[in-house]
Amino acid sequence: MKHFIAALILLVALPLAGFAQDTTNLFDAEAFSSTAERAQSAVEKAEASSEALEELRKQLVEFRTQATNQKSLAASKVTPVFERLQALGPAPAEGETEAFDVANLRSELNAQLKRVRGPVAEAEEAFQRADGLIKQIDKLIRERNTAELVAQSRSPLAPDLLSEAWGALRVYGTNLRNEIQSNWVSPTRSAGRLQKVLIVAVLLGAALLLLARSRRWSRTVEAELSKSASTRTVALFGFIGSLSQLVLPAIGLALLVQALLMLDLFDLRGYFMLRSIGIAGFSIYFASWLSRSLFVAETNRPALIAVEDHQRRSMRRSFLALGLMFALNEMLDAMAVGSGQNPVIVKAIPTLTFPLIVIGGIALFRIGRVVGHAARASALEDGGNPFLGRITSILGNLCVLAGVAGPILAVIGYEAGGEMLVFSSAASLLLITGFYIGFRLIAALSGNVSGVVVAAGAGEDTQRYGALFRISVGFILICVAVPFLALIWGARDSDIQEIWLMLRDGVSFGDTRISLTDFLTFVLVFSIGYTITRVLQSALRTTVLPNTRLDVGGQNAIVTGTGYIGIFLAALAAITATGLDLSNLAIVAGALSVGIGFGLQTIVSNFVSGIILLIERPIKSGDWIEVGAYSGYVRKISVRSTEVETFDRASVVIPNADLIAGAVTNWTHSSMAGRVRVPVGVAYDSDPRHVERVLREVAEAHPMVLLDPAPAIMFMGFGADSMDFEIRAILRDVNWMLSAKSDMNFAIAEAFRKEGIEIPFAQRDVYIKNLEQLGAGRAKPSDAAALEQGIEMDTRTSSAAMDMDDASDEGDR
Repeated sequence: MKHFIAALILLVALPLAGFAQDTTNLFDAEAFSSTAERAQSAVEKAEASSEALEELRKQLVEFRTQATNQKSLAASKVTPVFERLQALGPAPAEGETEAFDVANLRSELNAQLKRVRGPVAEAEEAFQRADGLIKQIDKLIRERNTAELVAQSRSPLAPDLLSEAWGALRVYGTNLRNEIQSNWVSPTRSAGRLQKVLIVAVLLGAALLLLARSRRWSRTVEAELSKSASTRTVALFGFIGSLSQLVLPAIGLALLVQALLMLDLFDLRGYFMLRSIGIAGFSIYFASWLSRSLFVAETNRPALIAVEDHQRRSMRRSFLALGLMFALNEMLDAMAVGSGQNPVIVKAIPTLTFPLIVIGGIALFRIGRVVGHAARASALEDGGNPFLGRITSILGNLCVLAGVAGPILAVIGYEAGGEMLVFSSAASLLLITGFYIGFRLIAALSGNVSGVVVAAGAGEDTQRYGALFRISVGFILICVAVPFLALIWGARDSDIQEIWLMLRDGVSFGDTRISLTDFLTFVLVFSIGYTITRVLQSALRTTVLPNTRLDVGGQNAIVTGTGYIGIFLAALAAITATGLDLSNLAIVAGALSVGIGFGLQTIVSNFVSGIILLIERPIKSGDWIEVGAYSGYVRKISVRSTEVETFDRASVVIPNADLIAGAVTNWTHSSMAGRVRVPVGVAYDSDPRHVERVLREVAEAHPMVLLDPAPAIMFMGFGADSMDFEIRAILRDVNWMLSAKSDMNFAIAEAFRKEGIEIPFAQRDVYIKNLEQLGAGRAKPSDAAALEQGIEMDTRTSSAAMDMDDASDEGDR
């Protein structure tokens, strides 16, 4: 539990410490030199305690920060001098001269540049020295911790150690009892106690009520408020109700500890023990809250992990065992600290800790088996999350491993390793489950009660924003959990502070330093620019462009171009706001241009072709085009490709280079008018002029056919079976070509039937010669007369004229 408190203090103190360090700009070279020599001596001798080394490290970190600030301040003075020197141009070559005043100014600027660069070099040297010493101290402390972790001692089951541990407990209990009795009979303290009796009684009553009834009160209030509430409000009440079941008992424990302290019965020994009781009680309540939230279904919340009834009871007992383990361990630490690090008690602590390791190992083993089995079963169910099930299964297996290996290591003498394995695994389990429960409760606020699927009936935008909200919450919780996990598994507070300072001060890439502040500035400025671009695009699309004479394709081209220009300007503004030197990027870009010319030439070609399409607009959104084997409507033009929707409702993505370099038929580029051709054949005994008049009447009667220019009836020639005619007419809208051709074919068939005009069909006469010789060998006598006469077969096939136009795929329009 102390890891949680330390991490919370760090999370609050780090930004404040960073601010305080930013205000320290003066670098004391003499003080730094003295501190650095002491640190170097301490590292070389390796005799100083870890606490003393940590104090030296803290001082070195302060000097390193001062050196960084000093370097930045001095570098700001170098820049203007260097720019003035550059403005004079290159220095004259050997044997050449320049104007006297220019030469004097150049000499003066060079001397000034040398003077202002001195502090920069001094600060850089101090920074490197301090950073090197900090790394040496970290290495030494880390080696000590590792040696302590793998050191083997006597087994805690040794009879003499058990006897010493029991004796230490008796001594501590006797001393604590004597302390309370002495303070109870003290006249001075008794008088003060009587004055506070009313306040103490109120605090004790409130504490007992909160500890005994807070959970029932929270559930009752939540159920009453949720009866007439909406789904989103129910989720909010569930979130508040679940947290209140943890917060209210914590307040009760704090009131209880405060009331007991006001009784003035305790000195140093009792004070630390009483404080540990509050933390121990919170550990038990926290473990109980986790088990209920994970395995027990509440009024408006299902259980997060579905298990059977007997497994649910087992899990609750196991979580309570983990809470009890942390509670007793906190009390053992308080016993050692409150006794003034009494050697007898300190020596007994490892032996007294062994039963806690066993309790924690058994609890971890049982939790790991049940959780792993439940995760595998959930992953096999329909609608289960395989990834979540896999992660949960891995955590369960790790709990089983820690629950078995920890007590075994402690028994054979590696008690420090066994204790760390069990306690760290249990703390990690409680931390992960706590954050996961918090994530599921917060996810319910986005309208997602289950935390996996948005409520039925929600729109696409609601689902997208709900998923984005949950991803953001999960990312934030992971970032917050990482420092806790690092501290749990042995990281020092200084390690977390070092990472924070590295993120705050940045990482150097040559002469450029990128920090967390720069990154956040880049994200903020780019997000603002991106938002402004999208707002401007929306205004153009819905308000400005519809009031102009531009067609839809032109409007889409302007909106798309505005988006690309806006994103480019947003990125440029973000880079400028962070103060990055783009000259180095220009060198990199020049080197990459060679690779782009060879490896990315296709992408570049498509990109340039997309720009040409947006500017020249040979095709635009909504046009009916034919490209190779594809025919359909243009739905979207981007800088890399163009999306075409075919008449089969299939989307075809065509690279822009193919549209620029190849032949493209655009039926609707300049106008919607287009010509339709309807071929038809008539019998040779028909009057051609009569046929022409009938076809002209059919064409002119169609509502889509333009009368200016008038439709033309062409006599195409004399075919093998018919005289061939063709109607050629201009339609108002070429998109109706197939429908118009079908309508005309229906009208032609009806008109020809009324006028007695015959549409011929193909006729072929087939004669089989030498049939007598082919069938003589198998012919019967009765068949002789038929064979002599021969057989004539007439095969007649009729077929309607088939429309071979490629636009026949338009049948759905």
